Amino acid sequence: MVILASRDADGGDPRREVFEVTPPPEPGRERVVLTQLVHGIHPSATEVSYDGTTARFADGARRIAASFTIDGRPAADGRPTPPGGAQGTLFDAG
Repeated sequence: MVILASRDADGGDPRREVFEVTPPPEPGRERVVLTQLVHGIHPSATEVSYDGTTARFADGARRIAASFTIDGRPAADGRPTPPGGAQGTLFDAG
């Protein structure tokens, strides 16, 4: 799944959406998939940064962050922790 969080830079209400991505991308292609998803919703968004976990975009005054998750929370290292706390691969369901 992907968490897409966005907010207007001028103080607008934040939005948080969760999208299921099937099939999951091959390892190393996460950034491409995040970019494709964001551009599908915000076609004029430009990538501002990618830290290996979260891709950040700007679309006019709107700021957008996209990251993969299993349980609804992004992990610090980009690899979500499956339920139960054991570290797994990016797409382990737990």
